[in-house]
Amino acid sequence: MASLPAPLETLKKVLQGRGLVGHPLHVALNHVPLGLWEGAVVFDLLAQRRRSTAFSQAGYYLNLWAVAMALPTALTGLAEWLDLPRDHPAWKTATAHGVLNDLALNIGLYNWLSRRSRHGFMPDRTNLWLDGALLAILGLSGYLGGVVAHEYGYGTHRQGAAVAMQAHSLVGLPPEGRTPAEQAAAAIEAASGTAQERSGSGI
Repeated sequence: MASLPAPLETLKKVLQGRGLVGHPLHVALNHVPLGLWEGAVVFDLLAQRRRSTAFSQAGYYLNLWAVAMALPTALTGLAEWLDLPRDHPAWKTATAHGVLNDLALNIGLYNWLSRRSRHGFMPDRTNLWLDGALLAILGLSGYLGGVVAHEYGYGTHRQGAAVAMQAHSLVGLPPEGRTPAEQAAAAIEAASGTAQERSGSGI
């Protein structure tokens, strides 16, 4: 992990949500542009099918808001990415996740710029093809983000099971072949069983 100057380190922690809201910001924000883009695609398809400027305007502005919300989402994701060890498999997965999101953002920018001077912001065939590519890219990116968050425990909760997942993932798979998530679940189950035994014995 790269060492940052003190002001940038403080900014990174703010973008991560540390001490500000006590919750990782990236995982909270990423649903917003995703939902907006999905809605934009639906309205674009309806606009083409019904030749309705009301639908095309809705798709245009949803895409515009998605682009706007993708920027802070990308910054919070970058802040999380900076804390990933470069020799850890999560780093490559998170990097691919970020590159795909950047590609999605560029598609959104193109769809905005190419339609802003048209009557009713009506999408053309190129915009519709890019809408399809956008959904595919977001789906793959979301899957990779889920691997980073739920398999390796990065960029989600910083307490409880996710901390155990993250610690186990630093050393890769254990000898018995269980994933970090399975190791964390087993550790929690064992701790719960010990607590119940103590409670039953009156300790």
